[in-house]
Amino acid sequence: MTRPLFVFAGGGTGGHLFPGIAVAGSLKQLHPDAKFLFAGSGRSVEQSILAEAGFDAFPLNVPAVASIKRHPLKFLQGHFADWVKARQMIREQKPVAVIGLGGLASFAVSAAAGRGRVPVILLEQNVIPGRATRRLAHSFPLCTSFPETTNHLRCAKKIVCTGNPLRPEIVKTESAPEDIAHRRTLLILGGSQGSKTVNDAVLKAAQAILDSDSQSPLRRWNVIHQTGPDDERAAATWKSLEIEANIKPFFSNLPSLYPKAGLVISRSGATTLAELACLKLPSILLPYEDARDDHQTANARAVASAGAAKLIDTREGDLEKRLAKSLGELIEDSSQRESMSKNCEALARPDAADMVARFVCEQAGLTAQS
Repeated sequence: MTRPLFVFAGGGTGGHLFPGIAVAGSLKQLHPDAKFLFAGSGRSVEQSILAEAGFDAFPLNVPAVASIKRHPLKFLQGHFADWVKARQMIREQKPVAVIGLGGLASFAVSAAAGRGRVPVILLEQNVIPGRATRRLAHSFPLCTSFPETTNHLRCAKKIVCTGNPLRPEIVKTESAPEDIAHRRTLLILGGSQGSKTVNDAVLKAAQAILDSDSQSPLRRWNVIHQTGPDDERAAATWKSLEIEANIKPFFSNLPSLYPKAGLVISRSGATTLAELACLKLPSILLPYEDARDDHQTANARAVASAGAAKLIDTREGDLEKRLAKSLGELIEDSSQRESMSKNCEALARPDAADMVARFVCEQAGLTAQS
């Protein structure tokens, strides 16, 4: 009997790839003999993540969406070339299903699979769906991370709210809110490339807190700070504040650092928010101000409205002052952190990867082998 092949389409960032990798792991439990192929942008970060996870990559050209205005003909030619390449792969490899992870690569492969009558299942991580999802959802079933996503789609074929699939090392980590509230480590995440806005705001806010109260409880906290290329300046600042800090441009072992955190300051990418909810970590969210369709603010608003996070809009004035106020209050009030941690539980979907995997098998007409 031929081993079933599942193709995952999309990527370019960890936020798109990690949910796909999680679903692949769950599919492997259902079909131990299954094969997997990730068709994506071919970017180095994508290749590195897939290689570490042990999955094969099928790189496409994926022209940048930003180039459509400057070089529309070149963009269309590149997109058509990807569609042709994807269609040939679908014909030759004969996958039992294609799982669209979002992005332009997702659109080309999903469209080619649909043309070849291969079942396609879409994943949407954000509250506000991306362009690929909006264009494809009328033809293919969709698994969403947030129930609010339904409000942003018209004429969708089928929508199932499964939650955002998470890596096993995240799901397996268990902590009680009362234990998290007594931790004394501040974890700062500006995204995989770091963020000058986040770094500046956090460093200035910490300085302001200590300037106003030299005996602030912040003095007794440790810091883990993912800075991007701004690590030297951050290191100098934390040292001047006499706060112990573990600083790196990027932490590849982030799942092992989460269990140390009692409070997180972060951007509001959907996968990060799903991980924080699953781990019951209270957070202060600083949405990326230039995110397409302002989707990070929508993500953060959904979490903040559940009482699991504080939302601070980076586009408003006095960012450092507003962050210092929220950070200072949460550092001093363990009961508020514990309450936020408990509120995370209502948002957590630790079984999301299994739910998506079962839905994929159902759409593909497959019966689980185990």
